[in-house]
Amino acid sequence: MKIKVLPEDFVVKEKLKLEIKPSGRYKIYLLTKRHWNTVDALRIISKENKISLEKIGCAGRKDRHALTFQYISVPREYTINFNKENVKVEFIGYSDDFVSPLILEGNFFEITIRKLKNKDEKILRRLNEVQQFGFPNYFDDQRFGSSQSEDEFIGEKIVKKHYNGALKLYFTTIHPEDKKEEKERKKKISELWGDFEKILPLCKTKVERDIIKTLLKGKSRHYLIRALNLIPKEEMSIFLSAYQSYIWNRTLIAVLPYYVDLLKPVKGKIMDYLIYTTLSTKSLNSLKNLHIPTVSSKIPYVSDIVNNAILEILNERGVKPSDFDIERIKSWYFKSFLRPAIVFPEKLEVSSFEEDDFYSGYYKLRIKFYLPAGSFATMLIKSLTITNI
Repeated sequence: MKIKVLPEDFVVKEKLKLEIKPSGRYKIYLLTKRHWNTVDALRIISKENKISLEKIGCAGRKDRHALTFQYISVPREYTINFNKENVKVEFIGYSDDFVSPLILEGNFFEITIRKLKNKDEKILRRLNEVQQFGFPNYFDDQRFGSSQSEDEFIGEKIVKKHYNGALKLYFTTIHPEDKKEEKERKKKISELWGDFEKILPLCKTKVERDIIKTLLKGKSRHYLIRALNLIPKEEMSIFLSAYQSYIWNRTLIAVLPYYVDLLKPVKGKIMDYLIYTTLSTKSLNSLKNLHIPTVSSKIPYVSDIVNNAILEILNERGVKPSDFDIERIKSWYFKSFLRPAIVFPEKLEVSSFEEDDFYSGYYKLRIKFYLPAGSFATMLIKSLTITNI
């Protein structure tokens, strides 16, 4: 089973609670892209239109390995002109509200599953089970792009006030998509860490140079915090939300065995996800109504099972709720919100099996469905791989 072989194999279209008008406070555009993630696309749009990145509103980050349709906004006094290969921006009208995660209702997906060995009815049965019993609402691997292991969260370093360690990870974390020369540059910086005069010539961006120049002034906590605050807001948001999402996932993994007897691990980038196939009526009703809070300095009470699980995980990581009050880091903060433990696909449609035009001798299957905001279609796909528990 393979997905995202081609961008057109994974189509995502946003659904917003937004009224488009002939006039309004904000201009609304449709951003269509492939081979670009949202943050990088917005950066180049910002640069070429000379519009501050913070003035461009968007509802969510979309994967680079997909064909995505999402909305962005700017105050009406600005105009976006942008149309390049794989990134297109189209003006659609005005609104009195700007685009943000608060108005994102959900996403429509159209996914092509390729390299199926045969017209296996098991995948159809699993789709029926997922429609009936839902699937665990984990944050999936793409949320953890800024970390390469469970011990390398910039967010955790910040929470623990290990500011030097957080900055070192910012400069040296190697990602799978990094080219050979970039990997070598990061390894060299790691070897030289602390000798900032030698690191300065290795910096590639203005942000990197500004951070190292700040660290050259001193290595006290004052300068470390000043350096951290130079990291762009959108990047810091990614780092901190990745750690928050990891703790949430660990909590769901700890809670599910109270409701489900049979769970099977599915390998992820930095952790295994526990997936079920079916649920008893009692467990289904309980999990449908279960919401787990994301961690912050003030975690709302849900139940002894949930809240004790959170505290045990934090204790294992060597942190406590009060550590999540990071007021010295001006560009972001931890806010707790309730997230459903399981999620159900809506408007599910399944095609007939077809011969795979990319993998000769195999079959493909197309599925369409809708998920509420914040849920990951790739977790649904992972859930389809569980057939024999």
